[in-house]
Amino acid sequence: MSNAAKIAVPLLLVAAGAAWFYLQTSATVTPVAPISGPQDPEPAKPAAGNEAAPVVQAATPTTTPQQQRESAPIGTAHADAEQGVRGRVLLPTGEPAVGVPVHLMGNVAHDIAQIFINNRTGRLNPPLASCVTDKDGSFALGLRKLDKAVDLRIVPEECAEFSRQAIRVRELDWYDTGDIVLEAGVVLTGRVVDALSKNGIANATVFMSSTHQSQLMVATPGRERGTPMTTDANGWFLFANGPRQGTINLYAEATSYAAGQLVNQALKLDGQNELTIELDQGLPLAGIVCDATGNPIAGAMVSANGLSAKTPQTGTTTTGGDGRFGFPSMRVGPYAVTATSTSHAETRLPLVMAGDELVKVVMATRGSVKLRVLAANGQPAKAYRIGLMRHFPQSPQSIGRVMEWADRSVTPGDFPRDWGGEFALIKGLPTGDFRFQITENNHAKTMSQPFTVVEGGEPVEVIAQLTLGGTITGVVQDDRGRPVANATVSSDMNGGLAAGTGIFEMFRTMMPEKHTTSSTRTNAQGRFKLSKLAYADYMIRASHPDYCEGTAIDLKLETEGQAVDAGVITLALGAIFEGTATIGGQPAGQVKITISTPMTVENLPQPGQPDKPAKPLFNATVQTDNDGRFRLLKRVPPGKYKATAQRPSAGGDPFGALLDIRETEREVQVAPGQDMVTVAFALNQR
Repeated sequence: MSNAAKIAVPLLLVAAGAAWFYLQTSATVTPVAPISGPQDPEPAKPAAGNEAAPVVQAATPTTTPQQQRESAPIGTAHADAEQGVRGRVLLPTGEPAVGVPVHLMGNVAHDIAQIFINNRTGRLNPPLASCVTDKDGSFALGLRKLDKAVDLRIVPEECAEFSRQAIRVRELDWYDTGDIVLEAGVVLTGRVVDALSKNGIANATVFMSSTHQSQLMVATPGRERGTPMTTDANGWFLFANGPRQGTINLYAEATSYAAGQLVNQALKLDGQNELTIELDQGLPLAGIVCDATGNPIAGAMVSANGLSAKTPQTGTTTTGGDGRFGFPSMRVGPYAVTATSTSHAETRLPLVMAGDELVKVVMATRGSVKLRVLAANGQPAKAYRIGLMRHFPQSPQSIGRVMEWADRSVTPGDFPRDWGGEFALIKGLPTGDFRFQITENNHAKTMSQPFTVVEGGEPVEVIAQLTLGGTITGVVQDDRGRPVANATVSSDMNGGLAAGTGIFEMFRTMMPEKHTTSSTRTNAQGRFKLSKLAYADYMIRASHPDYCEGTAIDLKLETEGQAVDAGVITLALGAIFEGTATIGGQPAGQVKITISTPMTVENLPQPGQPDKPAKPLFNATVQTDNDGRFRLLKRVPPGKYKATAQRPSAGGDPFGALLDIRETEREVQVAPGQDMVTVAFALNQR
């Protein structure tokens, strides 16, 4: 099987799962018809003792030892940008919603790896732009970078939170959402009670959060733990802004009690929603984090994870300047306590009982390396950039990203004098087998030899010699055999026949990049040359505004000075793909138009046919503008395709999205020499 097939086939096998994930993370929650009149809940049932009915009392969020993240600061609107998203927010009554926070967030599907790292380390995923609505309910949020799709979040206090996801903003264009009518939220009443006495607990804080995939991955600013509410004197709480779709989680905490939660609770749109959260009396769990010499370690993250079904509680906190940490109230039972730090090795105490306030976590200093980097001419290099890659002794050619270790620059200040000024000290390495990936302006990206890091050991000495790498040459021609001058030619990770699909782009952020990214332009004869390329498998992309993109795949560089001929890369003239989309007969913006190569037998690699040349698949998407028009930014090569349209709201309902795709799917044939294909999509109003 070719390298292209090795990469493409696994990606294609997960296409169904990826498509489901994309639908979930590209959801758009659109407003339903507003509910007329105030929606007063039925009085909640009072407990014994003639206790009063619940009172709405919004909580003032406070920082507790178990709070995992601080609230995100409100950013700026970037209203001076040349493109962005604007619109107007109305209350269910039709009046302007004034002073409501509005955010643009990065869409989770476009940087899954970084969002995963941020969530794991407790770092925030800040908004790209933020503002509050004006006196007429209007807002304008600018975008200075257009490298990813964005999500719009509107966060009212008295209505359900609004989310429109996977918005694509064009350069020099302001996408207008029009009037967004907020929904009256679902009313949820409940009570926080003592697990033994069943008496209500006053001043408990209850957090309500949506279980929607996008909300779990990228929390709404200011609601990182959920929407807060404080119980009244009898333990009652009331939320009037519950989501109308999906399920929720409730998390409650109170002084001297262990936190409690209810997960995946479905709310009824019609009828009463009443839930009770029981809290057990808690015991403190506290201690100190220090190094082997007894010095306290500040800023270490400490987590306590329950070890039995009776102690499902978990908590996370950070040590203070004196190295101390504390969980005021944990359920009675056993816990595993884990401490992590950027400068020390992760340490886990497998069994700690709630009530122990003298826990001592001793962390070993993370490993370090004495790194000497030599240029190709043998002279020491003093300025370069390094990344840490996992090394697999059983598979020496493979590497893996070490997500918790950020790439860093090495400068002359990193060279201790007592080492002769030739070795840089690299600190904070975790234990394991690794290789450095070294980038320097005058050389190809270079991998060091493997090395092993152990806790608390002496610095490991690593010597790496930079290489000049290899070269890829070739010729770019049009489909009539004429050279294409001034075409842009760039090197890229070898995506094989899946290179043009959204699946590859989604997963590439998780893959380690062994290749060098470089670009050049063809000369008058259509020739190009890319030099100083690292040892890796390559794909070459060639593009020109008047042609379709062309590629050469499965190009391998393995030795110093190696030159590989990519041959002739043909750019077909192709066709411009444009058209319109309407919903219920009206032009609609942000309708997602997709054109792709059908997943048929003849388009996929076949076993037993290694000599059959791999033809990269074609996949491209575009969103309609405010007038319902679309035009694909790149030309479509000759061939047979399928094209579909998907309304902005369909992502909130996977079945609705599939229904849109099925109803709008059509065959598109691009003939050789054809200059334009025009398609009109008409979606029914639902």
